[in-house]
Amino acid sequence: MAGIGFKLIRLLDKQSYTGALQAYGYAALIGSGPWVLSMVTLGLLGVAMRAAASGPELDTFFVSVTYVFAFSLIATGPLQLVMSRYAADQMFARKKEKIFPSYLASLSLVFGAGALLGWGFFLGGVAGPPLFRLAAAGLLMIVSGVWISTVFISAARDYGAVLRCFAIGYLISFFTTWVGGNVAGLAGMALGFFSGQLGLFLLLFRVIFREFGVRAGPSFEFLSYFKKHRVLAATGLVYNLGIWIDKPLHWWFSSHGYAVSGWLWASPLYDQAVYLSFLSVAPGMAVFLLSVETTFAQHYEEFFRRVTEKAKLADLRASKQAMLDSLQDGMARMLKFQGGVTLLLVLGAEPLLAGLNLGAVQTLVFQITLVGVFLLVILLALLTVLFYLDRLKEALMGCGIFATINLAGTIAGLMADERWYGMGFTVGAGVAVVYTARQANHWLDRLDYETFTAQPLYP
Repeated sequence: MAGIGFKLIRLLDKQSYTGALQAYGYAALIGSGPWVLSMVTLGLLGVAMRAAASGPELDTFFVSVTYVFAFSLIATGPLQLVMSRYAADQMFARKKEKIFPSYLASLSLVFGAGALLGWGFFLGGVAGPPLFRLAAAGLLMIVSGVWISTVFISAARDYGAVLRCFAIGYLISFFTTWVGGNVAGLAGMALGFFSGQLGLFLLLFRVIFREFGVRAGPSFEFLSYFKKHRVLAATGLVYNLGIWIDKPLHWWFSSHGYAVSGWLWASPLYDQAVYLSFLSVAPGMAVFLLSVETTFAQHYEEFFRRVTEKAKLADLRASKQAMLDSLQDGMARMLKFQGGVTLLLVLGAEPLLAGLNLGAVQTLVFQITLVGVFLLVILLALLTVLFYLDRLKEALMGCGIFATINLAGTIAGLMADERWYGMGFTVGAGVAVVYTARQANHWLDRLDYETFTAQPLYP
């Protein structure tokens, strides 16, 4: 998205530790901030609420939030990628005024879908106080709106305001949930967390309106992009299915899975270890996003600008080589940062999880899925490269490989024993990385050929 790189470049141009830290912080926020902040907030709530709420109530609350995140990410995945493409095209065409009406329209879609899914699931199949079930359904709507807002936040220029939005939003979520739980138990926790996420959404909405707001109603023009970019939409769906497919298998078929409340199932032995491992994504996401949206994006744009300007062959080759060098440098730094964090966490897993009162099996699952998350960060980076190169079918195939192997590997692990838990996710990510890396290398090598042969012979 246009807008990220300019801000990050200005921060890096300060040539100071403060500027560099700010740039990495903003990149981490955009790349993985919502997930990491939500998991940290829920973890702190788990500690704070133990003395105020019963065990069953806490389990029901946390599992319901997990389902909200799963449903919202899978349901909005196709829309997020298509909206990203639409918004980027409007920025490139200098039609910025079309972005906010499309944002309003996309919100109406996700709110409607969230309401139907939330009411059907929580009101139809989950036991508990009516206020809890209504708040959970509302939470699904609001969290879906937050995911859609993050698409447009990436183009906002006021990153200080974005940082404040997430910080304030999750502080509100923590305190309203804590107060609500102490006052009204399960219903109070659900209503409190809903209130905090609503506050976060409204803060993000304000930033987006300040950047793109126009006095116009919703516009569904972007829906035509679903017809033109079916593969892109499918990629968003399959990728999120790949992320989540192993969890319900453990909920329903693991010997450790159990029904928490009606249709709400959980498998704490697996869930807790996996969610902890996902907290490690921030370093790699920050480094790669910083690299992609600064030097690589600049060289990529310069290459195609020189093509349109009919530059000399030597200049085109030099521009392409600069683009490849920046990408290799970004990948190398990402591997070093994320690899170092992963290695430290794997080596320190036993004392770390022992301090959290988690057992030996969860420690093993944590170590296995840490490697999987490391590979997933690499996969995300390679998918981004394929998106730049417009190799959408290859990106979809990579996501399909990840989801399919995760599904099959998880089933095989459940049929074996706990030593194989998490292997489906990790092996799936690894095979998908090998495939997408080969595709990215192939199409980068052919970039100049594909660029020129794609043009018409006659103007």
